[in-house]
Amino acid sequence: MGKDKETPEVRREKMRQGELKKPSSSIHGSNLADLVGGFGWKGTGILILVLMIGGGYFLLKFNPPLEIGTIASSDDNKSVVIGIGNNGFREVKILSVSINNNEKPLKTSLQVSNALQGFTITDDYNSEEAKKYGFTNIDEVVIKTGTSPSSNFEKLDDGTASKDDEIYGISVTHNEAINSINIEYSYFGMTFNNTVYL
Repeated sequence: MGKDKETPEVRREKMRQGELKKPSSSIHGSNLADLVGGFGWKGTGILILVLMIGGGYFLLKFNPPLEIGTIASSDDNKSVVIGIGNNGFREVKILSVSINNNEKPLKTSLQVSNALQGFTITDDYNSEEAKKYGFTNIDEVVIKTGTSPSSNFEKLDDGTASKDDEIYGISVTHNEAINSINIEYSYFGMTFNNTVYL
């Protein structure tokens, strides 16, 4: 059958078959496989790497590792202890602690205690009583993984807590009432802020 004698239906079918052979030019044929196939293996690897890094960044930003537990204060709110822990994959480093409107507190320290002993509220971090609670400079300690307050509370509830279960508490003392504490910390090279309101 010659080209002049083809029916319109036959011509339409041939055109449709031709479009199916070139999926990138067809609306129906465009898909992710065609896109990735067009990149080549190096481009595909770079695309996957970028997606993994971006996904990891957003996972960290919207799932910060520092968990707040116990919040206790003196009657006048001039001495406060905030229980903290790390539910992340890597150690957390406390960078700075400020209070109220970004004020520097008179004294700041980190209690490194255990789940059975708990924390103490004091304004004298060097007393004999305070020594039992492991008061340490904040910049000398990293918050280890697996120390989330919620898991320590569960261990206390079911009776499996021990002196080996390390807990951390940020102690802050000021000459005025403390209304909020801002904790700035580092995790995977990123800086996070967590504000606790009393």
